[in-house]
This record gives sequence, structure tokens and C-alpha cells, in this order.
Amino acid sequence: MNLRGRNVGAYLLKHQRQYSLVFGFRSWGIHTQLQPGQAEPTLKRLEDGLKGFRPGDRLRIYWRSFADDKERQQSLETLIQTTATLESQFLLLAQQRATRDLTTEKQRQPKQLYLFATYPLGSGQEQSADHVEKLLAWVVAQYDTFKGLKEQNQQQSYVQLLTQGFTDGYLHWEQQLNARMGLQVTPMGTEELWQYLWTQFNSTSLPEVPQCLELSDADGDAKLSELIHDPLHATSRLIRGENGQPSHPKADRQWVLVKGKFVGAVVLESKPAGFTTPEHQLYYLWQALAQFPDCECVCELAAADRTMTRVTLQRLTKQSVTATFRANLLRDVDVASQMRMKQGVEAQERIYEGALPIWVSGLVLLHRDSPESLAEACQKLTNAFHQGDFIRETEIAWQLWLRSLPIVGDRLIDDGRRQMYLTNEAPGLMPVACPRTIDNRGIELITRDGQMPVYLDFVNQHRGMLVFGETRSGKSVLAAEIFVWAIANGMNVISLDYPKPDGTTTYTDLVKFFGDQGAYFDIGSESNNLFQIPDLKCLPDNQRQERLDDYKEFLVKALDTMVMGTETDNQLGKRVHTVLWQALSTFFETPQILARYDAAFEAGFGSPEWQQMPTLADFVETVANLDLEVESALLNEAVATILLELRGWLSSRVGKAISQPSTIRTDARLTVFALRNVGNNIEAAVLALSAQSMAFRRALEVSDSLLAIDESPILFKYNGIAQIIGQVCANGAKSGIRPLIIGQDPDTIAQSVAGSQILQNLNTRLVGAIQPNALPSYQRLFGYDPSLLRPNTEESFRISPGRLCSHWLLDADARLTPCAHYPSPELLGAVANNPKEQRARQRVLAQHPNKFAGYAAFAKAYVQALRSGQSLDTIAPTQPEFELIRPVSELTQPIPTNGHQPQPTTPRRSS
Repeated sequence: MNLRGRNVGAYLLKHQRQYSLVFGFRSWGIHTQLQPGQAEPTLKRLEDGLKGFRPGDRLRIYWRSFADDKERQQSLETLIQTTATLESQFLLLAQQRATRDLTTEKQRQPKQLYLFATYPLGSGQEQSADHVEKLLAWVVAQYDTFKGLKEQNQQQSYVQLLTQGFTDGYLHWEQQLNARMGLQVTPMGTEELWQYLWTQFNSTSLPEVPQCLELSDADGDAKLSELIHDPLHATSRLIRGENGQPSHPKADRQWVLVKGKFVGAVVLESKPAGFTTPEHQLYYLWQALAQFPDCECVCELAAADRTMTRVTLQRLTKQSVTATFRANLLRDVDVASQMRMKQGVEAQERIYEGALPIWVSGLVLLHRDSPESLAEACQKLTNAFHQGDFIRETEIAWQLWLRSLPIVGDRLIDDGRRQMYLTNEAPGLMPVACPRTIDNRGIELITRDGQMPVYLDFVNQHRGMLVFGETRSGKSVLAAEIFVWAIANGMNVISLDYPKPDGTTTYTDLVKFFGDQGAYFDIGSESNNLFQIPDLKCLPDNQRQERLDDYKEFLVKALDTMVMGTETDNQLGKRVHTVLWQALSTFFETPQILARYDAAFEAGFGSPEWQQMPTLADFVETVANLDLEVESALLNEAVATILLELRGWLSSRVGKAISQPSTIRTDARLTVFALRNVGNNIEAAVLALSAQSMAFRRALEVSDSLLAIDESPILFKYNGIAQIIGQVCANGAKSGIRPLIIGQDPDTIAQSVAGSQILQNLNTRLVGAIQPNALPSYQRLFGYDPSLLRPNTEESFRISPGRLCSHWLLDADARLTPCAHYPSPELLGAVANNPKEQRARQRVLAQHPNKFAGYAAFAKAYVQALRSGQSLDTIAPTQPEFELIRPVSELTQPIPTNGHQPQPTTPRRSS
């Protein structure tokens, strides 16, 4: 239906002579970790939606959880095909295999929530009250047939019928589900509806919809057209099968065989005793279903006859009163009658207060590989609920499965087994609780409850990220996963790290793995030219000038810091700022300077022309020869201050590292800045500006960047670094720079000079394993309830050698999600950085001339050693070298013994 600017699909069903439309919706559901106090208003919205049910309305909710990685594999495959870096392709292929392993082990369970709303249309013909009217209607129909108007009238009747279904059916349900219930649903189109049915019976690719009616008002008037791609009926097409294999289900009393899986049914047979808290009611089904893989829960809600319900309650109450009275006459106590009387009175009170009766049918379908495993799973499921709430169906399981399909017009469960609830009770049996993913793509985490994959996309969404966790909590591996994902998506990664005493950093080994695509910046041996402008030759002239001006602004800020430090607001600071701007304008208007830039970029990195690229020394020369055409003591002092300070930088270790042509590859995708031998805050700030310049250059060259700060408790002690990072956090979105800050606790960041600027602008946080004494800090800085973070302090939250996963509390978009990170073995092997791990990796790599084969072999042995608890020295052990021992008689020189010459001996004869 293309009506009123909406593209809506629906199943058109016919049962006997009655038509009905079934509209499909997708929903993200209600998050399973709501903030304190949010559960009660959420239940109130669901109750308000149920009160809007009209007679004949019927809503089915389908909660599905199946181990399936098809979408993720396709996403990774697309990324592998588009990235040009072999190292990224290797790690993405490893991630594909790790994802497949998790899926095979049922540790990865994507979940979907569908809602199908039924609207009855009627017969499509005028109803005849008696035989005379039926006769007249037949005569009119024959007359229209004789005149050739029958088909036209039928089509017009269908147009009116479907238009009524859209206006009175779809629009009503859209308003109920979105506005009143707050479920944020999205209507399903024709292809999605057909795909939903196709995947119930088949695993092959989706064919075209066999038959489709299209109602459109594009020209102003509603017109109906029919598209037929296959003359075979849709249901026949569903079960026809492919490649000689049928796809029709096989029925049994206790199960039905569908797509090679045995499906059993567990039915809601009685009401739960009650709900203790709003959270208990909202998550009643979720807490049980989250434990079971490969299952689906179907709940059908239908409006009950309100008058009959009220009359029935009154009758039952009177019966209970009479039974109680008779018991009193006999001096007995009828406890059951008293309870029924009390419950009846309470139910009538709620009805008079506005509650309405709702028929509720609940069904859970479990999919297993064998009847034995199915029986075991069904028994576990019934035990997960209170006794008697859910019971396995052992006679008509096939019929319940058939009725669960949205194209079957029958009720889900017969009248005698349906349960009647009031609108304030029914939300407890609506399976709408489901972890909500943050984004549709990105790095993948798995929720701790339910094993649902959630994605964090910092490539297409601007996200500043904070990662906290104690030592050995998995921070480095998670950050490496973020690095790999950024590089594979065309971003550049720049990491600032404080090196170990041996000069290596957390990601030194990862840089080595990336080979030519990685660069390591050490101020003692490498340089990054601060005056290396971005290569903008591929951009239009107007855009080129605009981005060059942006880089000039950055240079002025960097030079201000180098000359004045933090004292930039006084009179001298303002004059220095003005002089620097004029000097830069002159510098970039000099033909010789521009010619050297063009030659350097044309010849490329490392060429003789590259070594002649303008640097800070050339800018100092420009300042020395600058003609300001104005004479003033303050202006002269400003020029003198600039020359003095910048010439001082040219002779310092840090200054030399930023004032010479770049020796690290400008096209490196991963660059690590090792901030060692930093003397003071100003030097630290300048090195941070050097890293920012690289990120900014690549961002201006139409490539976004990720700027990571590792060991933040150490680096943020330098005010200069904290101020620069604070500016990136506040304004990085404008230049395409995503900040990532990694540390052990938030206190050091909060206490830095830019603490509030950093914490308030990073909207995504991942908190790993922490110590109990850190809970007050997280409560004070982020407002976390200590009860939410208490699991982070438990032993189970730390890395498990058997599962090789780290645990995190993800806070993004005002939603908290406890989840786990499962890295691939190859990523673990590339990031492993303690001395024993490095030695073991070197031994394995030495045995393989192909780098990737070596890393794959090491990853396999490394993971096996971790899971079995073996020493890493057992991985590719070095064979000891033995010297051949020769007889003494063959030696030309005698062997000294304790400083004395050996005495000749006479060989003994054998007797």
C-alpha cells in the first residue's frame, strides 16, 4: 500500500468468506537494563496501549532468538573487499571465523521482535438479511455480468475495502504501538513480509513475491494493480523446496520437523501468582527466555467482551459469598471461597477504575537437533517458570506451530486454554523486553544475558569513547579491535602512549604487524614536520583554500603554545598571536615556499625533494625578515619573543622532532607516539600537538582519524596534553577526529585541567573490571548506581582463560548494557606484549617465511596454551645446540685438567 506517503505491506487473508489484513511491524523492544524508576512508566504506557484495543482487534508479538551470523558475515565480507590493507583483511577474516565459532557454539544469538496486528475487513460484499435481498443481490450481479461491469465493480469494492483497512486498521495500530505503547515500531514492507515467511520454511535465497496487490494513490486517486511473478500459490511456493529437497514440515504429536530442526511447544496454562516489582513484571519472560538459545516466544492479545466479563465476575463473587456464608453456618472456614471473593472484588474495582479485560495466549517454541535434546530443553524451560505456569504440549504440537504463523487466521490457542488478564496485568506476559543495540554496524560486543550482538559504530557516527578497567582487564585488546575496525574503514589511527622502560608501548607489536602501514614515533630517532601541510591537490580550488586556512588556524594555535605556553591572554600574548598570523600569511604566499611544497608532494615520501619541504626553521626565517610596517615597543617585543622561543625549540630534543622533514610515513594507517623524555608541560603539549597535527592533516585530506590516548593517568598529569585532548573532545567533530581515551580510573582525568571538558564530551563509555573502592568515583562522576557496577567488581567479570573474553558495561545513548568482547585468536596474538608472549611469537614467526602463516600458527598455539594453563615456553621451544664430542686421541692439543697437563695412559688390554 503506497498511501499518504507511506509504503506499507500486509498479508491479505481469507477465512471462509471473511477477509482480514495482517500488518507487520519491527521493533527494537524495551531495553533490559532501564534506569531506576523507568520500569513503572514503561508498564503504564503498555497498559494504555492495551486499553485502546477495539472489539475484533488482535495483536501478536513474536520474540525470536536464533544463532545466525549471515548478516554479520556479509558485512565483514563487504569490508574485506573494500579495504586495501592485507593486515586488516587478515584480521577481518579471523574475525569472520571467530564469529562463526561463536554462532556454532550458540554463544551468539541475534534477536528480533516482530508485531503482527490483525484488522478484520468483512466479506467485501453487502450482507443480505433475508431471502428476498439475496435474490435481488443475485439479479444485480447477473445484470452487471451481462453488461460487463462485474470485474470493474469488484475491483472498486476491493479498493474501498483495502483503503478502509489502511485508514481504520494500519493508522490505528501505528498510533497505538508508537504513540501509546512507546515501542518505536517500523512498518514492514512487502519484501520483508515475504522474507519473514520464507525463512520459516527455507534457508535458500529469497525469490520474488509470487503474487502481490498494489494499492497506490500516487496520481491522486487510489488504484489497484496486481503483480504475478509465479502462478503457484504463495503457500505452495513456500514448501516446494529447492534442489530436489522438500521444505514442507513433518508433523508429530510432540514435535514438528521444520528446516531440519525438531520444534516443541510449551504453552502458558495458568496465571503467574503475581509480580513483586515493576521490574519483575516487565522482565518476567526475558529473565527465563534469555537462558535458552534457538527459541521463539509468541504472545497473542485480543480484546475480551467487557460486559460479559463484568457479569461473570459479579456471578463468581456472589457464588463465593454464598459459599462463605454456608461455611459460616456450619462453623467452618472456606478459605478458597474467601480468596475467590476477595480476588473478584479486587478485579471489579480495577475494572471500574478503568482496567479492561484482555485475552492472553502464550506459546514458546524451542528448536533442537533431536527429540531427546528437545525434551531436555522443554523440561528446563518449564522449570525456569513457577510450577504450572508453562507446560509442554505433547499432543498437538504441530497444530500450535501452524497456528503461530501470521498467515493462519485461527486463534493461537483455543478458547478453553486462553487466559484472561486485566490491562494492568497483561504486560507481564508481553515478550517485548530485549537488549537494544546501539548501532546497526561497527565493532561487535555480546550481551552477557541473552548473548545478543550489539554494535558500536564510531565510523559513521561521531563517538568519543572512554575505556576504563584495571590492569589485565582487556583494555588493550578492545582498543586494538577499535583500531583495526577504524583502519579497515579508511580511517587513520594515531595513538599517544607512555612507553615502558625498554622503550616499547602497548601497541608496538601491533605496529610491527602492520608493517609499512604502521609507524612508530620516538622523539629520539624520528621526526614529524609540524609545517607539513595536508596534501590537497585532489580537491577543488575553493575547498583546497578553505582547508588550508583550517590548518593555518591549527598552526597558529600550536605556535602560540610553543611561544607563550599557557600565558596567552595578556597583552604580549595578543601581540604574539597577531604577529604569528601575519607571518604565516606571508609564509604561505611566498612562491619559493609553495614550490617546495609542490615538489615534495609530487616526489613523495623519502625523496630528496621531500627533505627540502619547508619546516619550522623556514618559518623562523620568515619571522626574522617580516616587515610589519608598524613600529612599537610591544610589537618589537612580540617579534623578539617569537624568535627567541622558536630558536630555542629548534635546538631542543622535542623541537628537533617537529622541525625537520617527516621521517615517519605520512600514509601510515597506524601511528604510535611514544611520549618519553618529556621534560615539562610545554614539551608534552607540543608533542600532543604533533600527534594532533597528523590526525588533522589526514582529516583535511578527506580521511577521518581516531586519536587514542593510552595510559591516560600518566599522560594527563601533563597539563599541556590534557588541554589539547580537551579541545579535541570538544571540537573534534568539526575536523573528523574521534577521541579514544584509555585508563584505569576516571579520577585522574577528572582532576586534570580539562577534566570536565573531556568527561562531558565523550558520550560512549566502556567500564571493565574494577576494584570495589572505585565505585564511589563512578557514582560521583557519571551518576552510576553502585548496584549497577557491583558486578564489575566480581571475579566472574575478569578475563576467563577458558572463554578468552573480557567483560564490559557499555554506556551509550543513555543505555547501559552489560556485555562481553570476544576477540579473534589472531588479534590476541598480534597484541600480546609481555616478554614471554613476545619471545614465543618470535620463535613461531622465525619458523614461517610468510608473516600471516606465522601469526596464524602462533595464535592457535597461544590460545591453546592459555586455555590449558600451559607455559608459553612450550610454544615452539628453541632446540638446544650440542657440540660434537670427539675422542681424545683425535685432538691435536691435550685438554688441560684443573690446570695440569693430562698424563699419558697405556690402554688396557681386554682379557
